[in-house]
Amino acid sequence: MASSRRKIVRRHPHWIEWTTGLLSTALIATMTGMILYHGFTATDAAPELAVTVTAQRPTAQGFEVSFIVSNTGKKTAAGVPVTGRLLNDGQQPVETREVTIDYVPAQSQVEGALLFSADPGASRLDVRASGYSDP
Repeated sequence: MASSRRKIVRRHPHWIEWTTGLLSTALIATMTGMILYHGFTATDAAPELAVTVTAQRPTAQGFEVSFIVSNTGKKTAAGVPVTGRLLNDGQQPVETREVTIDYVPAQSQVEGALLFSADPGASRLDVRASGYSDP
C-alpha cells in the first residue's frame, strides 16, 4: 500500500497579510474622514478668485494678454467671466475684452488669454474676475 503524501497548510495568515490589511484599512479610514471633513466644512464656503497677468505679447491679430485665475476658496466657481480693460490717462476705457472660464475648481488655477487690438503696454491694463455661478 502506497503512503499518501500530504502537505500541511497553516491555518493562520502570514504577518505580511495582517500588515497589508491594517495599512489598507487605515488608509481608507483616513481618506473617508478627510472627504467627510471637507464636505461638512465647505458648505458655507465661497470661491475666492484672483486674476494675475502672466504675459503680454504681440500676435498676428493684435496683442495677447495671458493670465491665471486662482481660486483659493473651498468651493468651485463656474462660468467665471474675466474682464480686461485698457484705460487711458483719464481712466476712460479704450478697449474692453471678456472671456468666460468654464470652471475654476477649489484650491486650483486656470490659465487663459484676452486678445486686444490696441497695445496694452501703452495703456493701463485692468484684468479682473467679474462674477461666477455655483456649479
